[in-house]
Amino acid sequence: MNRAGVTIAIPNWNHEVFLPRSIGASLNAVRCLREKGMDGEVLVVDDASRDGSASLLRSLEARHSRDGLRVIIQEENRGLAATRNYALVEARFRSVVFHDADNELIGENLPLFVQSIDETGAAAVYGNLLVRYANRPTAFWVNSNESFQPRVFDSNFIDAFALFDRVQLMDLGGYCQQQQTWADWELWLHLATNGCRLVFVPLTFGVYHVLPNSMLQATTDHDSIKLKFKRMFDQVGFRKGLPLRTKHDRYFPGVGVV
Repeated sequence: MNRAGVTIAIPNWNHEVFLPRSIGASLNAVRCLREKGMDGEVLVVDDASRDGSASLLRSLEARHSRDGLRVIIQEENRGLAATRNYALVEARFRSVVFHDADNELIGENLPLFVQSIDETGAAAVYGNLLVRYANRPTAFWVNSNESFQPRVFDSNFIDAFALFDRVQLMDLGGYCQQQQTWADWELWLHLATNGCRLVFVPLTFGVYHVLPNSMLQATTDHDSIKLKFKRMFDQVGFRKGLPLRTKHDRYFPGVGVV
């Protein structure tokens, strides 16, 4: 396992149409890393897609394997959390970006996020995400644009599209495979309550393209999930008063805490 590099892990399930954009942006990020003396790879794990993704991925791998593209095709559908955990096991580098097929990474900024996770020893660093809706192509919103705060126990404001320390994440068991919906929120709470450092870097990390009928958009049972997380992480309501290691943690690479 190499510290001086990044695995950009893209789980895919029936997102054939969007793979060229996400993979293209990720390969550009690998080029940016290599220009800075680091290394990287793009690891796509297809979760038994039925839409032609596998054929496209094999074609792209044949063309871009020397650029860092690697493809794994799963024979059985295992779900998003299990697919991300499998990518963790297969990753060649210690730093891992979880990059869904509807994301677009800004490669020029990735070396600064790598520098931030190295300098802080954080379990994860994240930055601003530009949010774009398919039915409003000219409008952008911003997400994941705040430091970690106790109100995350009430609702999530940090996306899974971030840079993680593979070792720390695997030590805590990775993603909860029983939690298919809002698994990213569960992970942030899991890391925070186990004393991990989660750092906001005030740079733009990428673009999140919100698609119709996505898993998040299709979720309707919000209240029961919130009650479940309340029972798991803040059952008696005292978490906000505890001195979480990661509270209000903002860092800019080469500058320090801001």
